[in-house]
Amino acid sequence: IVCRLGMPVRCLAARSHDLYGNGIPFLDVHKAVITILGGDDILAQVKDIKVDLSTDLLTLYIRDFLFKTNKLDRVRPNYEAMLKISLSDSELSHPCKVKPGLPSTINMDMSLAWEKNLTPGEVIDDALLEVLDHCGNHVEEGMELIVNTVGLSFVDKCGPVRKVNSEGFVDLRGMLKVVSGFGSEACLTIFHHKKKIFNRTFQIAIRNLKAVKVPESCPAGTFLENIIFEVSDCDGVIDESIHGLQHTLSIRSNQLKDVQGAQYAFEHGRCVLPRAQVPNEPGTVSFVAYHTHFSDLETIIQIHVYALDLVRVNSENDFEPICSYPTSSLSSQDLLSPSQLASCQSVRYIEDALRKVSDEIESIDSNIRSEEEMIKFLDSQKKSVENRIASLKDEIGHRVGAKEITRHKIEENVGTAAAVLCNLSNHKAYEPGRSFKDEVVGIVALLGTVANRDLSRMLSVYLGEDNMLAVVCKTQDAANYFEKYDTEGNVDIRFGIHQEAAKLGVPISRRFPIICLDEIRPYNGDVFWNIRQKKLNLPFPHSKTHKGFRGLAVNLINLSAENLEIITSSGHGLRETLFYRLFGELQVYETRNDMRQAMPHLRNGAISLDGGIIKGDGMLLLGYSDPEIIFPVMPDAPDILEDPEDVFTKVKKMNAEKSVLETVENKIRKAEENRQKLVMKRNKKKRKFDEMAEVMSQPSGSQLDQYHPVSQ
Repeated sequence: IVCRLGMPVRCLAARSHDLYGNGIPFLDVHKAVITILGGDDILAQVKDIKVDLSTDLLTLYIRDFLFKTNKLDRVRPNYEAMLKISLSDSELSHPCKVKPGLPSTINMDMSLAWEKNLTPGEVIDDALLEVLDHCGNHVEEGMELIVNTVGLSFVDKCGPVRKVNSEGFVDLRGMLKVVSGFGSEACLTIFHHKKKIFNRTFQIAIRNLKAVKVPESCPAGTFLENIIFEVSDCDGVIDESIHGLQHTLSIRSNQLKDVQGAQYAFEHGRCVLPRAQVPNEPGTVSFVAYHTHFSDLETIIQIHVYALDLVRVNSENDFEPICSYPTSSLSSQDLLSPSQLASCQSVRYIEDALRKVSDEIESIDSNIRSEEEMIKFLDSQKKSVENRIASLKDEIGHRVGAKEITRHKIEENVGTAAAVLCNLSNHKAYEPGRSFKDEVVGIVALLGTVANRDLSRMLSVYLGEDNMLAVVCKTQDAANYFEKYDTEGNVDIRFGIHQEAAKLGVPISRRFPIICLDEIRPYNGDVFWNIRQKKLNLPFPHSKTHKGFRGLAVNLINLSAENLEIITSSGHGLRETLFYRLFGELQVYETRNDMRQAMPHLRNGAISLDGGIIKGDGMLLLGYSDPEIIFPVMPDAPDILEDPEDVFTKVKKMNAEKSVLETVENKIRKAEENRQKLVMKRNKKKRKFDEMAEVMSQPSGSQLDQYHPVSQ
């Protein structure tokens, strides 16, 4: 006997025998007391339990009782105990195991490190989670929990599934690393079977990056030197733990090319930017200094750059910019003395700038070639992936596995009765003859097929997801066994389909319709019994054939040979009951315009394959939707799938290839954008180069005549 706390014992049958194996009848028994003993300790006890006796009085039935105890740690880890049944005149006992309930509560040691001192990159060494059931017992060893993290990562790279150890703890000591930046938050959330049982948010330490001794302005073409950056806390105290090669400073700027991409190490919370060249053009230089690994730790610096006036003296002692005249056209005797020049080095400004721009153009050309090679490689990769997808589509085909694909989509609708039934039908222990599952016919979406996807999509939109996922059973009695209610009208989750859902770990979280075939008023007209699909002989809706009319929806549904054999107690099939109840005399047209032209002849509404829907008199359904759950598409009559697992594997593989294709296409798009940006940047640099080269090539003859050498 194995019991679990929180799970009711539906029925316990007991028999008593003498020494020779003869049954001893139970006499005048109405109530019993059940005690769970761990050695001499009473672990749990349930009193005044009502009992039933078999007609021969040899079997005692004890039904629907529940244990509660917080003492199971005493018999951990084997949970071996003795179950004693006390009657008015006798006692029975039998060995048993009483296991803890499902995880309900998690306790965590909230040390100071968790509360205030979490820092990026830190590995947490005190994360020990105590896992208890609803009664306060440590849960069973090996119980799996899903540990989701935000701002934290697992050092061991083993993923979020974690098991409870022999002591009832999930040991995460040394397993969690802080990956969020300074001033952000980290979050630890723990689930068991999609039920959240723990959630805690932690504040990561706040740090600020600032620069000291930064000039407000500087002349063009000069250098910034020895700029000091400091990392401090909220109180302005320098954080000396920011130290070593794992903590570096980077500069992001389109104007400071010589430091772009370089990294500078922090030493005890400080970092020095030794040298950065200021652009030669006046204006405002803006750059961002940031921690290389924690980019949210940043500071923005702006410096005004002013022009350095380099002039020559003419015969009238007027001043003109020296950069107006190319240095290549001047001899050494024509140069002004240092006292009349702001800088001798700046005389070669244009030549140096030309060389620099030429180098930049060459570098951009190299980058453009790299992007073009990348685009060529990605195009080849894209074609290869597209070929693999096409091959998989051919292998899957239009007919093979269509029903199983729809089944897979239903299983993804976690929390629905339809998903639970699909999982049960796939389960090895599923026994159709037991409980509510005996007279279940199936799910609406799986009971018929259609010839093309447009028709499937529109019929699914017309019915809606709830009807597509509706459970179909034969009788009202079968429907009644799906669930029952307590005295207050609440659903008893320990009964019927809710109990099965709990075992699967996917509780039903929404209402679900059940359709009882025997309770449906069937179609009472003629049926074409001489054709395989046994379609309904409904009267033609028009006096003449309207343009675009495809037929009546109830007859456009195809049934497999197996489903054609399903009949009600009154002898009617699925088309006469289920699908006539769902669609009535719904008409199907090619286009919205065709459908509108036939409006005077509509009875139960109409749909068009291009998206139009009319529901009854005067009600239109507008907009567009592409439902997940649709009828399986099979161009011909539906076949029975021989190997659904093989189809599943190929479908999953095809979906994976589609994801790869999407990634490759995104990379191609990004590479093309990068190439376009580089081309535009190159054109801009080339224009600048041509302008400067033109200045350099201008003859200086008459201009130089007005200048006089400087006397020494």
